[in-house]
Amino acid sequence: MNKQALSKKMIHICITIILIIGILFTATIFVLRYDEKGEINMPFSISKISIISTVDGQDVENSEHKWEKIVNQNNDIYIYVEKNPQYDKTETISSIVLDNFQTEKKSNIGEIKFYKQCQDEKILYKNIDEFSFEKLEYIGTKESNSKNLEISNQGGIIEFRCANNNIGKYISNDDTEINYEELLKKINVKEEDIKVNLHFDLIINLDSGKSFKAEDITISVPNSDLINKGKVGKEIAFPEGIVFKRIEN
Repeated sequence: MNKQALSKKMIHICITIILIIGILFTATIFVLRYDEKGEINMPFSISKISIISTVDGQDVENSEHKWEKIVNQNNDIYIYVEKNPQYDKTETISSIVLDNFQTEKKSNIGEIKFYKQCQDEKILYKNIDEFSFEKLEYIGTKESNSKNLEISNQGGIIEFRCANNNIGKYISNDDTEINYEELLKKINVKEEDIKVNLHFDLIINLDSGKSFKAEDITISVPNSDLINKGKVGKEIAFPEGIVFKRIEN
């Protein structure tokens, strides 16, 4: 093989190597970006999360005191799922599943439980085992109805309660009435005693057969200054850290 032919062959080999390196580099960048950003053009997304933190008390039966109540701290969570107006294909929600619930807290005060809405039209939640859950599924329908675990197939709100039950007991023979907003102060509970980090996964299933999953969505409860105010709301618009990825069914 003469020098000219050898030179051309080396050029072709170098070009091939450069192309392979370029393809591998591009693929690596794509994978890393997907891991960080996930799907960049979702048909539906989470536009905001609202949290209402409150305090209530359950009567102790056959008490010898005028007032004897088990104190619970409730966090009602609303996840807003909205349709992406920039998505150019027709998609409808088949179901939305919340699963893999985990909690982290610094103290051993209370017991964390999750509740769906009860069927009583006058009351949103009852902190009883009948309405507790480990996995929550909303079915896509024409209209949303949280009592029936239904969400509009065009988007709506997922609602559930994260409760810290039995964080203390309030006993009194003197008070003429109970101000629930002051119960935490009365039983000497501090904010760090009831702080909880809530983690869960959320899956959006579409009627087309596509599914998208966001892992380890994290919410901190209760909202700040609950000790002083007794009821506090918080809204997180376009929450950070929620990355949806396509999954196979």
